[in-house]
Amino acid sequence: MKKIIGITGGIATGKSVVTSFLKARGYEVIDADAVVKELQQIGGPLYLAIRDGFGSDYFLANGDLDRAKFAALIFSDSVAREKLSAQQDAIIQEELFKRCAESSAELVFMDIPLLFERDYTGFDEIWLVYAPRDTQIERLIKRNGLTQSEAVLRLEAQLPIDEKRSMATRIIENCDTIDLLEHQLISLISKI
Repeated sequence: MKKIIGITGGIATGKSVVTSFLKARGYEVIDADAVVKELQQIGGPLYLAIRDGFGSDYFLANGDLDRAKFAALIFSDSVAREKLSAQQDAIIQEELFKRCAESSAELVFMDIPLLFERDYTGFDEIWLVYAPRDTQIERLIKRNGLTQSEAVLRLEAQLPIDEKRSMATRIIENCDTIDLLEHQLISLISKI
């Protein structure tokens, strides 16, 4: 019987490191962010939803979504964020679980950053990649070249990481070295 593990966390907690580890070891990982980018390609269902809901101001001359401009709107305006969510959540969830059902793997990991925020269900377990808020801010500033206030805005667009912690089946602490992180993952995989 297929087992589905949802992987989530907050922005800059290290989900990509975790999913890279899993992929490198041959596990099936469905990446929600990658699926969203596919669905946002010209003519795709999310592309059309954004164009119809937000207008042409958020698109480049060649027709592509202006991701930077659109992200700035979504992370700074909670009304716009909810509007986007209302338009796209069902489309994204349907596509993710369709891909999961089509997979022949017995164990499928689904990397979904907003798993709790968007009330995803249907998992055998939910693993949370955890890093404290201060660490998230520091990583965001370094990784994305954001200011402190921009980093905080992005964090505030998600549930607080400590609230997510209380909702997860298992916690992956990502506050130390990659070696320690990998040892945790090996241990977790051995338990399922």
